[in-house]
Amino acid sequence: MFRTYLGTQAGAYRLDGGNPTCLGLEDHTFWAIYAFNDADNPVQEKDTVLAGSYGEGIFRSADGGQTWTSANEGLTATALRTIIADPTQDGAILCGTEPGRGYRSVDGGQTWREMEGIAAVPGVSDWYLPYSPRAGALRNFYAPPGDSGRLLASIEVGGLLDSPDGGQTWTMADTFDDDIHHITGHPENPDVLWMALGWAGLRHRPRANRPRYGGLARSDDGGRTWTKRIERDYTRAVIVPPNRPDMVLAGPAQKVGQLGRIVVSSDNGETWEPAGGGIEQPAADMVELFQAAPDGSIWANGSQGGLWRAEPGEWHWQSVVGPSHAADFSVESFCFVTTS
Repeated sequence: MFRTYLGTQAGAYRLDGGNPTCLGLEDHTFWAIYAFNDADNPVQEKDTVLAGSYGEGIFRSADGGQTWTSANEGLTATALRTIIADPTQDGAILCGTEPGRGYRSVDGGQTWREMEGIAAVPGVSDWYLPYSPRAGALRNFYAPPGDSGRLLASIEVGGLLDSPDGGQTWTMADTFDDDIHHITGHPENPDVLWMALGWAGLRHRPRANRPRYGGLARSDDGGRTWTKRIERDYTRAVIVPPNRPDMVLAGPAQKVGQLGRIVVSSDNGETWEPAGGGIEQPAADMVELFQAAPDGSIWANGSQGGLWRAEPGEWHWQSVVGPSHAADFSVESFCFVTTS
């Protein structure tokens, strides 16, 4: 069992059996949301919820969304793009922002400390966003399996950040693309990594004799070398389902935010098959993010605010928001809290 929290263009919500319950903050858009609970007392009222707005920083609730306070101490950027449990440090939380910066909290999201090594990376002043005046966006963090302490971070538009020590120090990985929308990997093999890629490049880089930007890339050696598996389509979402690690699911699109499709590969990305049952293909929008739910299903967030789920292998997608509510708001982010 689990609860689902939604960040939308009109506040924070909790999803109860397909019916969204408004938790307030309707004047804010939340591009990132994260919630957690004391495993010994997993009642709804005990959930701590962190809602990352696009411009006003983080709002925090310690009572399941009944009341909220600002939680911006230590943040120097207030446009949130991701909030997750720190995979390298028990009990800690990470967040990524526009401009492209990362922060860690060790007190449940009440205060934050910047990962100062990111700002020290050579070339950071060249990061940018085609749609925002801010200098790049840290879109997601990923830690390969094992206890190495390695932490990766995707920067749109900037490249792939790599830390060997849980975010204390950072270097820029050598990749052929600069517009990194998502970094993830195999749940059991730390050498297998996947990147979802956009079409933009750093302005100072020569494009001659370089592979075309965009698509999907795979590494079998921990990121030292990469091979394009979807050559050109604009891609923001990729996932290896934890309970089906023989598969990789991707959401490429013919245009930015438009004409998207869902495809799956069972041969390491050599060939792809349609996996968008239940959704018109190509869709009017595209998949922004895939996440695995605690029950093993995969959830997908669309660029026009839709939210769907499907069982791995079946890939028949159904809306998780009831039809009477689907048009009321646009989902920008979502997260899960395991209850049993």
